[in-house]
Amino acid sequence: MNDDARMLGLNGSCTTLAKGFRSVGINPANLAVYQTTSWNIIDYSFGVKNNYFSIKNYNILSGSHLDDTTHENYYSKDKILEQFKGEGLRIFPNFHLRLPVLNISNNNYAFTSSISSNSEIGISNGVLEFILSGNPLNQNVNLDINESIDITQELSFSYGHSFNGFAAGITIKYLMGLFYMGIEPISNTTISTDYYGSHGNPQYIVRQEIGGQGIGLDLGIISNKSQNGYRIGASVINLLGTIHWNQNSFIQDNLGIEGLFSKMDYYLRPNELTYINMVVDSFVIDKAEDSLIYYEMYNVIPIETLTNPSDLAVELSDGTYLYPSGGTYKYIDVLNDIDTSYSVSNNYLEYPIKSNSLHYTRKPIYLRIGMSKQWIDQATLAFDLVTGFLNQSSSSTNWRFSLGIEITKFKNQYLRMGVAAGGIDGKSVSFGYGIDLGPLYIDTGLLLNGGGSIYTAKGFDFSTGLIWEIR
Repeated sequence: MNDDARMLGLNGSCTTLAKGFRSVGINPANLAVYQTTSWNIIDYSFGVKNNYFSIKNYNILSGSHLDDTTHENYYSKDKILEQFKGEGLRIFPNFHLRLPVLNISNNNYAFTSSISSNSEIGISNGVLEFILSGNPLNQNVNLDINESIDITQELSFSYGHSFNGFAAGITIKYLMGLFYMGIEPISNTTISTDYYGSHGNPQYIVRQEIGGQGIGLDLGIISNKSQNGYRIGASVINLLGTIHWNQNSFIQDNLGIEGLFSKMDYYLRPNELTYINMVVDSFVIDKAEDSLIYYEMYNVIPIETLTNPSDLAVELSDGTYLYPSGGTYKYIDVLNDIDTSYSVSNNYLEYPIKSNSLHYTRKPIYLRIGMSKQWIDQATLAFDLVTGFLNQSSSSTNWRFSLGIEITKFKNQYLRMGVAAGGIDGKSVSFGYGIDLGPLYIDTGLLLNGGGSIYTAKGFDFSTGLIWEIR
């Protein structure tokens, strides 16, 4: 993740360049080779990206005819769908804040504290096909829904040590889960249409987690600068790095069970989920008032076994159950105004809670390899190769190459530019500017995601920082 202005301006090419507390999360070994004292005043980044919309694609669709193949502005619907690669429309907002005055480095040591928020929302590919082509016979519409938002805090301590010709570093992180909410399917999510009508039964669960914790580890290595100005380095970021949610913690005690969130209408207790059962069944209508499309929603607890049957209990594919846990049952008729609700009895405590029902999320693991070349008082050129170990919203197992240049020939000013390709974002281009005001450094960076220009970009990241630093 490009989470500071200098790194953003160089399009991520910072494995051998990051300095002070900003080397944490990039390469902790840099603390040993760049002997600085730094302290943050303001340092944040935010952005949003998607997998389709850009100025270029908007202009293509604007005024196009999607049905008449003889029209001069005809544009095939299949070409539109191909660009989503079967994933539907995905949107990824993000925010990263280094907490003011709580990030500091002194020579070989650094302490940092930051808050991050990452989200993934969108529309399934089946819904896009339905919007563009309607509901064709003998084809399935996939209503797969996977949405999430998480807010986490990271406290870390880093140390770098010099050896003969190189340096190594380590960062130990305490990860705090502040909030998580997500929705995911637990059954086949397709809706089928034939000559008799449409039918399907997608089922989903909504998770809400407050309070979690885990441990993370970064390891890094970097060479001393050669006589010709070269450095090489590598690091592994977020080893371990798993947050286990709904554990006893300060966050859970103060925001969860008896805290602020517990007074809200949609609060879920530890291990509690919201179950959504959607039914589309238009060809078994017995009475005119029967529902063609409806869904029911109520809170449940995962349990191991079930001895007393319940109309609202749901058996899962692994032989365990979701059992009603109290609150309100809601029945919503999508086509008619005959919604109903009632209170659900709360007797789930007589059953054993599912032993592995605790939820966890994984911080992305990155392998970074970098090299840089410095021309003193002129410029620094750097390139990085980065890959993830998992395919998820913020990382990819595909390699990403980035190349960045920082021009230092102008007194107390720094001009930056970077290009990158591969990984989860494809092509990107970035720009940055920094100014030196004595011990104060002001940096700003802008990255255009998913394209090589503002015309083709599918998102952006912006970062700015005000840092006190003695070199």
